[in-house]
Amino acid sequence: MKYVVFEKYKDLLQERINKISFLEIREDSIRYDFFVALSEMEKLSTSDIQLEYSIHKSAYLPRDNKQSKRNENPQIDLVVDTSTNKLNFEFGLFRRNSNENGSIDKTAKTVKMINDMIRLALDSKFTNRESYFICVADEKILGHQLQSKIIGAFPSNYLICKGLIYRLKQLKTSRLDDRFINKLCELDLKINCEIIFNEKLEAESLDLETRVIVWKVNLL
Repeated sequence: MKYVVFEKYKDLLQERINKISFLEIREDSIRYDFFVALSEMEKLSTSDIQLEYSIHKSAYLPRDNKQSKRNENPQIDLVVDTSTNKLNFEFGLFRRNSNENGSIDKTAKTVKMINDMIRLALDSKFTNRESYFICVADEKILGHQLQSKIIGAFPSNYLICKGLIYRLKQLKTSRLDDRFINKLCELDLKINCEIIFNEKLEAESLDLETRVIVWKVNLL
């Protein structure tokens, strides 16, 4: 995928934050800006881009809940699957809450990111789509590292494997999605998550350092 997509995305975010307080922006808005950047830079029609798209059935192990009345249908935030573009995207908005002096549950955000990266990689294995995790984060989480230091300070490149999963499960606040964790361990896969874009937003209204960070997620 073209690097200019992420540059255009950053520009659109800066426009939005110059008009609206960053604390009022929700994850749907940062997804929408990327939808626009992707469609413009890759010359896609709106129908080429699917939101909340079902993950491949082989990418996870369903929960053993016989009383459930609905089939499980985990989804990926944004998918493109055309003859020339095969892409998966998950998004994260990691910032203080609406209280200007508020904090952030850094461990929960970190685990959410790991969950999403695993989902992306497993889906890619069965669909051959390229996968990316896109995050807009402020300095409340920038530089944060889990006390156990089992992964690098945010944001870093990450290697996700059985050993890391075992150690994350020891965290009391860890909420890993067993449907995907168990599949990852069953297949004994390793996932490489490499930062390919890490740029500071320069919007005038920002009072905390805020960055757009993109990881490419690959199976090794």
